[in-house]
Amino acid sequence: MSHDTDAQGAAHQGHAKPPALEAASQALADPGSARPEADQAPAIRVRHLWHRYGNRDVLKDVSFEVGHGEIFGFIGPNGAGKTTTINIMATLLEPMAGRVEIDGIDVALDPDEVRRLIGYMPDHAGVYDRISVREYLEFFADAFRVADLAVVDAVIELTDLGNLQHRLVAALSKGMKQRLQLARILLHDPKVLILDEPASDLDPRARIEIRDLLLELKDLGKTVFLSSHILTELSDVCTSIGILEKGQLVIAGPIGEIGARLEAGAYAGASQGGAPTPMVSTRRLKLRVLGDARQVLPLLQGGGGVLGVEAGTGGQLTISHSGGDAFVADVVRHLVSQGVALVGVEPERNELERIFLEYTRGDLQ
Repeated sequence: MSHDTDAQGAAHQGHAKPPALEAASQALADPGSARPEADQAPAIRVRHLWHRYGNRDVLKDVSFEVGHGEIFGFIGPNGAGKTTTINIMATLLEPMAGRVEIDGIDVALDPDEVRRLIGYMPDHAGVYDRISVREYLEFFADAFRVADLAVVDAVIELTDLGNLQHRLVAALSKGMKQRLQLARILLHDPKVLILDEPASDLDPRARIEIRDLLLELKDLGKTVFLSSHILTELSDVCTSIGILEKGQLVIAGPIGEIGARLEAGAYAGASQGGAPTPMVSTRRLKLRVLGDARQVLPLLQGGGGVLGVEAGTGGQLTISHSGGDAFVADVVRHLVSQGVALVGVEPERNELERIFLEYTRGDLQ
């Protein structure tokens, strides 16, 4: 997106003078100031969304909802249709069929109002290099028609850019430029943040800092819609997910609920997106024992829920199983009762990775 487009989009989002960011966030957090939850439209509602480029359908009957205050991870490989969905949500592209609403407002019928409600950060967004951080934010505050410069101060404090506010944008690291982009989209106090690959190309420290900032924004009452194809950057922040593959929504919902359905092997709804329904959920448990791990194999092979056991060097054992926490407890109890010197237990904890692998085929997009 060009700098001119950034400025024009900001002007579209502008509205009457908003309160300072912190005051607005406190109002969002005040239950007395909100409509009853039963009467409140979801932060994002997508219904039967279709889009096509040429003769290729890139979105096929996609439907999901994102509740207020959630961090929703939109997951899928490159080419799955994530950016097309986001462009429609951000009013940059009109859907060929279907409906998208932000806080109950149709993006196609009232795009100007939607732009007031959202903060959109595209992948690899450009910045103005030859001005300072503060000048950059003051420029966009003016474009958003934010008259109170206290908002700029609040945003700088929130994004921890205070020590850099007089530095030229060109001198910032990639991670700090991403922080600056987040600061820019917060200036008009949007209710919904739409972020396309916000941690792309960042080093590990910068990824952690962006993650912590997203969690802080959630605590301030913001709804965050976050797209990525990197599962590790989503697993610690997302409350709900949607998985897109070849333009079709494979599954969507709270991570814990999907994980529970996966363990039960009972989520029949996955077939509507064209993905295979899992019959058995496979998890892995790593153990470390004193002595030769191969001597422990007979104690584990053929046990209930055990799908396979492998012995490695240094007393390492890997158990493939179909159980949950109760299975792990039973294995530990059984080995200890048999006199095995068990010194390490490491259950599989990457729930998001397990869900993704179970519900996607891995076909080329």
